[in-house]
Amino acid sequence: MLRERERAMDLSAANASLSHNQSAHDLTPLEPGQRARIQNPENGRWDRSGTIMEQTVPRQYLIRLDGSGRATHRNRRHLRPANNQSPAGTRQGSTNSVPGRPPSPRPQRIKRAPRRLGITT
Repeated sequence: MLRERERAMDLSAANASLSHNQSAHDLTPLEPGQRARIQNPENGRWDRSGTIMEQTVPRQYLIRLDGSGRATHRNRRHLRPANNQSPAGTRQGSTNSVPGRPPSPRPQRIKRAPRRLGITT
C-alpha cells in the first residue's frame, strides 16, 4: 500500500514537471553595457531603467540605475532589455499630428432621447 502511494506521488510529480516545462523557457542573457528596464518591487511596474554592469551569478545581474547612479543586484526575471524609445513620461505628443494644427476633437456619439418617454426635440 505504501509503495502504491509512493508510485502515485512520483507519477504526480512527473506530470506536474512535464506540464510546467511545456511553457517554460530560458531568458536570453544580458550583456554588460546593455540598457535594461527594471521591475519596481513595490508596485510591479517596469518604471526603472539602468545599465547592466556585470553578471554576478547565473541569472543575477549588477545594474547601475539611471538617475540615482546606485548599483543594485536584480534577478534576470525582473529585467527586460530596453528598447531604443524614449523613457515613459517623456513623450511629447503623437508623431502623426501636424505642427501648427490643434488636435482634432474626439468623435462623439449621437445622443437620442428614449422613445418610450414620448419626448420630442
